[in-house]
Amino acid sequence: MKLSVALATYNGAAFIAEQLASLAGQTRLPDELVISDDGSTDATLEIVKAFAAGAPFPVVIAPKSERLGFSDNFLFAAEQSSHQLIAFCDQDDVWLPRKLELGAGRVEADDSMLSLHTLTVTDELLRPTGFEWDQGIERDAVHQALELDPYATGWGNSMVFRRELLRLVPREVRPGQPNGRGKPLSHDTWIYMLAAAFGRVSWLKQPLLLYRQHGGAATVSARPPSRRSLLGLAHVPIEEYRAQGLINGEMASLMAEAAQQPGPFQQAASLAAVRFGQRSEHWRARAAIFDAPSVGTRAAAYRSFHRDHAERRHWVGAHVKDVVVGVLGLGRAAAREGGSA
Repeated sequence: MKLSVALATYNGAAFIAEQLASLAGQTRLPDELVISDDGSTDATLEIVKAFAAGAPFPVVIAPKSERLGFSDNFLFAAEQSSHQLIAFCDQDDVWLPRKLELGAGRVEADDSMLSLHTLTVTDELLRPTGFEWDQGIERDAVHQALELDPYATGWGNSMVFRRELLRLVPREVRPGQPNGRGKPLSHDTWIYMLAAAFGRVSWLKQPLLLYRQHGGAATVSARPPSRRSLLGLAHVPIEEYRAQGLINGEMASLMAEAAQQPGPFQQAASLAAVRFGQRSEHWRARAAIFDAPSVGTRAAAYRSFHRDHAERRHWVGAHVKDVVVGVLGLGRAAAREGGSA
């Protein structure tokens, strides 16, 4: 299968030349590079055009007349791509030489909808920080449709996916980001959710890119496990529980609509509608432990949730938090962070 790289750019002149050079150094070269620029005011496009003049593959600068914002710019670039496989590309990373060979190879060999690999986190000068962003990838593996949590975000710069995902559900109707102030789901969350719902997802344990952290990029931080546990016990993201209930409910409706369309993904969409509906009920039930008006109704919500909805491996801290903060209401006002009484 042929492969397109979809690169979204915006004022990336500081680092984009290194990224473009790493694309040219791939052991499996892309069959095209599609670039969607979102109104750069620096030298980004000049650097891209100079690279295109001698690139070992076609470089297409997608025409557009308006700014789309970060996520829609990526999805627009992917939509302008010509080939069966697509890899999202960030403007400030550096790809290791076998990224496309291994990432695309796994999609083809496993008949997957998407492959995902780990990342080596670096500083601005590409010096490894000692932290590997593993995305929960424990080993090389192939996961069947709906086997993985369909909301657990895969990072776009580590993906190779099938073009069909762009056509199954229009991006314009994707749900909003939890606590995202009205913004729709990010491009990578959206593609991952569809891939995990409609087909297999392949894991690659090997880190295949240098994920550059700098002043203009989103940062990644790692806390020791004990610290994370203590923070998790004290923090109740009630707004996220509610948002997850809404998002999964919306996805259930979108999947039900997709299941009405004849085609090879009809059965997968029907099964996904059920799965997203179950997840919506799960998050609504969890929110009810903190939202219900009285101790009695919160206790009933707690019993219902942990009987019917919670995973069997639900950790003991979650039970403590649900009882102490949820049912008994101790520290409830602080924990709810602006939720209704």
